Amino acid sequence: MINNALQSDDSGTRNRCYIIFGNGTLLLQQMGKKDEGNYTFYAKNTLGEDAMKVSVQVVSNLPQISSKYGRTENKILAVYYQTLLLDCKAEGMPEPQITWTTPYGMSLPTPYLGGRFQVHRNGTLELRGIRKTDEGRFLCIAKNYLGEASLAVDLEVASLDEKPSFPVPNTEVLSLEADGDDISLECRATGKPKPEFLWILPNGTAMSPGMKLQWFFHYLGNGTLHIMQTGVIDKGVYQCLAKNVARQAEKRYALEPGQKPHIRSTASTMKISVTYLSNGTLQVKETSEFDRGSYTCKATNTFGSSTLSYPVSVMVFPPQITHAPPSITRVNRGSPVILNCIAAGIPKPDISWTLPGCTTLEGNLVIKDPGLMNSGIYKCNARNAVGTDFKCTKGLKMPPTIWHLNGIFP
Repeated sequence: MINNALQSDDSGTRNRCYIIFGNGTLLLQQMGKKDEGNYTFYAKNTLGEDAMKVSVQVVSNLPQISSKYGRTENKILAVYYQTLLLDCKAEGMPEPQITWTTPYGMSLPTPYLGGRFQVHRNGTLELRGIRKTDEGRFLCIAKNYLGEASLAVDLEVASLDEKPSFPVPNTEVLSLEADGDDISLECRATGKPKPEFLWILPNGTAMSPGMKLQWFFHYLGNGTLHIMQTGVIDKGVYQCLAKNVARQAEKRYALEPGQKPHIRSTASTMKISVTYLSNGTLQVKETSEFDRGSYTCKATNTFGSSTLSYPVSVMVFPPQITHAPPSITRVNRGSPVILNCIAAGIPKPDISWTLPGCTTLEGNLVIKDPGLMNSGIYKCNARNAVGTDFKCTKGLKMPPTIWHLNGIFP
């Protein structure tokens, strides 16, 4: 209880840390616990007096710094020449004053602006164009007359950065059994600096390294998520986030209830080829009538098996020439001529030409500069495994040459 009596005047009367003004206002400065109590205001004139009592309680709090990392000492890795923001949010009563101290002893008040460093009014320290020489401990101090609090940030500067990446594939699908064994989902990512890992469960729960939740455990260091005694209840998509200062990458595991194999048939018209490929395809090369019959594909896993049969008929036709030059081919001397020959058949026939001198050539025949020496019989041959066919064109007939007194006319 304060028993001092203060009387107002026009200029304001001062006594210790109190000021009473002419209008009756009482100003209490630098309040402390000792100033708590009842304050009575008296007003009187020639007709009488009146009084009003005010009870004052002093509330005070020591400074406290709230860190997004949840610790008063933190380590941060930044990339060379980037911009970094260091937060320092302080609470207290009276409101504390915030000051930053750099690794080389420079004190930065709030607010501050100079060079590459700036302290914003909310206490955040901004570092622009980070250099290797900026490495060390940055200390934030929040202080009022009741005490102080501090936040230490140890800064490390990396010269190069590399976004985290996963070996392909980035998405994997795994089968779940009704009463299965333990499963370990690996999250192997590379990057500079070394990435930190975070797992997101199908229900949206985030699991940081070292965290254990029911039958889930996120190992420290290597990013592996271990699921004990898996069952159908564990189905869903599990996300692993690998993050460093250069950004983040994501790998997904889709856990699905196991099913027995299901074979999807191909179209009714198919090519049979006998080579077994890794995707389950059976190739039968150079088919013949002996390859006809029923081919059965069987797929098996731990949940059962499925079969699919293909009845195969081998169709064979001997060659038949469907387009060939006429029986007599006439050309102009020196003009190129093309002899086409087309044949049908199963398997597809091979085409060749037998020339007048018994020389054999493959494919369509082109004579660039025909002359009398090219006259003769040209034979088109079509051949496959079942048989042969041929057609001939007789010689290259050329128009006669007429002699004239003034020259030669064709």
